[in-house]
Amino acid sequence: MIELTDKAYEKLLEKTRGDEGITIALLPGGCAGFEYKLDFIGNRILDSSFQIIDYVNFKIGVDKMSVPYLDGATLDWQQHGINEEFIFINPNEQSKCGCGVSAYF
Repeated sequence: MIELTDKAYEKLLEKTRGDEGITIALLPGGCAGFEYKLDFIGNRILDSSFQIIDYVNFKIGVDKMSVPYLDGATLDWQQHGINEEFIFINPNEQSKCGCGVSAYF
């Protein structure tokens, strides 16, 4: 469903130490229609509104309403100068806004 690059996997291992993992969702917003939301789970319990991908060292909870839009997407970790961030490479996007914050499906 969502693939991880090696860099994203390593960064998630580093960032989720002592944490359960992350949640991923698409929320209405931004100039193109939807914004990606990535959150750390912390002590929250994932309920039935999430599809859980269980990696050995952490979990990714994907919002079930977002699953059709995220199917086939890849989560990557990129560095550009002093900036570093998780980014989504998603073949389901029809277009993306100029600032890269939101996408249209």
